[in-house]
Amino acid sequence: MKKKFAIILTALFTLAGSNAFAQIDGAQWSAGGGFTTMHLVGADKAKVFDEMLPGYYFGASFDYAFSTIDGLTVEPGAYIVHYAKTFASFMATHENSHKGNYLRLPVNLKYTFYPGTSDLRISAFTGPRFNLGLGGSLFDNSANYSGIKPFDAQWGIGASILVLDAISVSAGYDFGLSRCARDRTIEKIKIRDNAEVKRNAFFVGVNFAF
Repeated sequence: MKKKFAIILTALFTLAGSNAFAQIDGAQWSAGGGFTTMHLVGADKAKVFDEMLPGYYFGASFDYAFSTIDGLTVEPGAYIVHYAKTFASFMATHENSHKGNYLRLPVNLKYTFYPGTSDLRISAFTGPRFNLGLGGSLFDNSANYSGIKPFDAQWGIGASILVLDAISVSAGYDFGLSRCARDRTIEKIKIRDNAEVKRNAFFVGVNFAF
């Protein structure tokens, strides 16, 4: 995973250096990636899986000044997210591997202020996230495994620091809004909707503005 992430970051540096994204009036593009984790919350999470899954993400966003209020912007984006973890089964006879890919579409309402210097910006952001599953064992729904739905919605909060108008470090947390567990039948016992199961995620990353 580290090698893949290094390749992704190298590609992003190349992309930023070549000015592949054109500036549009009132907007600033950025691209980057980082580390993320996902875990399920709710009474029935163990019926799906009771593991925190690490992963990484990469993608791009643009910060658009839509308001006359100085510092208030909207920041939509698109990111590819990959989660993976292998762990021993409770019988210790084989290993289970959980993998999943998402297209993550955040829409942030963002406020930025300058703490006494033009070279530093501090931002707080919040907004919805829409996640579309792109494949992986996380979405299996068989007799031995209760998968999760390929679509879910979250609400996120976070903060970022932009240095020299070029490098941004951000961190945040996304809270699950929608049910994420699928129905299944095991030995004629139906798990009804897994109503309490929702998917939360933590992330920290670096973006490059241009």
